[in-house]
Amino acid sequence: LLLAVTPGGNFYGPVLAAGSTEQKLAALTFDDGPCRPYTERILDVLRDKDVRATFFVVGKNALQQPEALRRIQKEGHLVGTHTQNHKDLLRLEADEVNREMAEGIESIRAITGERTSYLRPPHGFKDFVVMEQAGRLGLTVVNWNVIPRDWTNPGVSRIVENVMTNIRPGAVILLHDGDSPGGTGSREQTVRALPLIIDRLREAGYELVRVDELQK
Repeated sequence: LLLAVTPGGNFYGPVLAAGSTEQKLAALTFDDGPCRPYTERILDVLRDKDVRATFFVVGKNALQQPEALRRIQKEGHLVGTHTQNHKDLLRLEADEVNREMAEGIESIRAITGERTSYLRPPHGFKDFVVMEQAGRLGLTVVNWNVIPRDWTNPGVSRIVENVMTNIRPGAVILLHDGDSPGGTGSREQTVRALPLIIDRLREAGYELVRVDELQK
C-alpha cells in the first residue's frame, strides 16, 4: 500500500515524478479542474507571466466547462487526464480503471480535438492494474515531487514557502485549480500564491516548462 500511494515510487512501473536534469527547470501542474472561477484566474496569471503549465483535468468537469478547457489548449498549456470522475483507482476492477481513463481521454478529445498522452491518477495512487491499463492506452503516468499542499488552504505564504523549500532541478509541482470530486473547496489561496511562486522561482534562476518539455 505504501508503494502504491507514494507519488514517485516506480515499483509498479515507470512514473514521471521529476525530470532527469541538472538544469533549473520546473513544471507547474494543476489538478481537479476545470473549476470556476479559479481555472480562469489561474490562466490569467499564467498569461500575464508568460508561463506554460500542465493541467490534469477531470473529464466530467471538462464537459461541464468546455470553454475553460479550450482556453487552456489555446493558450499553449499541456492537457492531461485526471480520469473521468476522479475515483480512487485502487478500489476499482481492471475494466473500471480502463473505463475511467478512456472516458477521460475521450472527453478531452471531444472538446479539443486532440488526444492526450498523459495521465495523473487521482491522489497519485497506482498499482499493477493502474499501470497496465495506462500502458494499454498509451499514457505516461505523471505524479510530482514538490507538494505545497495548497488544497488544505494553509495560507498563501505557506504555499509559496513549501514550494521554495522543496524546489530542485526537474521539479514537478502539484497545485490545484479545482476540487474533485466534491467541487466545493476554495482555490483562492492557490490563485494568490501563484504569481509569487512564479516570481520567486524565476529569481532563483528557474525556467518554467510543460511536463512534456520536462520529460524531454
